[in-house]
Amino acid sequence: MKSLLNKRLPGILAVGLVALAVGAASVPASASDAQVSGLTAAQKKAKSKAITKCKKKKPASKKKACIKAVNKKYNKLANTPPEGENKAVEVGDNFYAPNVLDLKVNDSITWSWANVGGFEPHDVTLVSGPTGVDRNDFKSSTTAVPTTRFKRTFEKAGRYNFVCSLHFEMTMSVQVSN
Repeated sequence: MKSLLNKRLPGILAVGLVALAVGAASVPASASDAQVSGLTAAQKKAKSKAITKCKKKKPASKKKACIKAVNKKYNKLANTPPEGENKAVEVGDNFYAPNVLDLKVNDSITWSWANVGGFEPHDVTLVSGPTGVDRNDFKSSTTAVPTTRFKRTFEKAGRYNFVCSLHFEMTMSVQVSN
C-alpha cells in the first residue's frame, strides 16, 4: 500500500495544484471586493463593517443569511444610477414653458398644471422618442386640475418630442445626452 501511495502521490499533488491554480484565477481577491465596484468609499467601508458584524453571528445559517442580505443591499446600491437634475415645466393654456430642454441621462422633468386656471384640459403625450422607449410611459392624464404634477425620468439618450393630444400646436422637444 505504501509503495502504491508513493507512486501515485506526485500525480495526485499535481492535479490538486492545477485545480487550486484554476480556482484561484477565477475567484476575486476577497468576497467583499467582488461586488463593490459602483460603491463610494463610505459605502465600501459600511459594507465591510456590516460583513464583519455578520461573521460574528451564530449559527452558520444566520451568518450566511446576514451576509447574503448585506451583499444584496450593496449590490442594489452599486447598480442604482445616480439621480439627475429635475427640471420644472409649466403646462399653460396652449403652451409648455419652456418648450425646448437639454437634459442629461437620468435627469427628470416635472410638468405642472398650476397655472392652467382649471379651465381647459391639457396632457403630455410622447409623439416620438429613442428606440426602445415605451410611449405609454410618457403619457399623462388629460386634466385641467391645477394641483396636477407629472414627473418622468429620462434614462435613454436621444430626442423626445411631446404634444398635448388636444392642442397639436402645443409642442415640446427634449434632447437627452450622455
